[in-house]
Amino acid sequence: MGAKTTILLADDHALYREGVRELIAKWDDFEVVGEVQNGLEAVEFCRANPPGIALLDVKMPLMDGVTACGAIHRENPGIAIVMLSLYCDSDRVLSAIANGARGYLLKSIYARELRDRLQSVLADGAVLSDEAAAVCFEAIRKQRFAPVMQDADMQRKLDMLTDHEKELLHLVALGASNKEIAERLYIGESTVKKQLNVVTTKLELKNRVQAATFALRSGLAE
Repeated sequence: MGAKTTILLADDHALYREGVRELIAKWDDFEVVGEVQNGLEAVEFCRANPPGIALLDVKMPLMDGVTACGAIHRENPGIAIVMLSLYCDSDRVLSAIANGARGYLLKSIYARELRDRLQSVLADGAVLSDEAAAVCFEAIRKQRFAPVMQDADMQRKLDMLTDHEKELLHLVALGASNKEIAERLYIGESTVKKQLNVVTTKLELKNRVQAATFALRSGLAE
């Protein structure tokens, strides 16, 4: 058995933290190494003891989860930040993604599904609950937030991509996993990860969800 992935729990409700901690303690691939009750403490903990995953509540005192997400991501982008919240409105979901979150899940999630989603974060880079995904894509369709970039800049960045990279983005926007993309493009999963990193760097994007958003807004997902 390999090393366990370390997790920070950030939530202002002690009873909820205790429940999640006891749940994770039953798993053999994750372990909770820290608990904090506000966003400021989450930033400070990640600065001193970077975990593999930071599970952040959205609504916390002193500093909210979305603000903490941005601060943690700027200092240590290697930490996989997953929002775990009661709230799923477009402002919170999109702000979390813009601030570097790799996932947005609801607290109504089942235990087994939470474990599967955390494993997916480590393997594929980003996860959204069905509700968060619906909110995100509906906001895109209605253009309820500012465009990712101006049309001229979008076209310039599209011109930087190869046909293969455009196909990769197309599949990401459709929600395909790295394994599914590898099978479709006849390449290895590790190659998919490397190529997606190259694409997000070219496009100056932070994560897989922003890459999917770019593909939708630029027409690559059609």
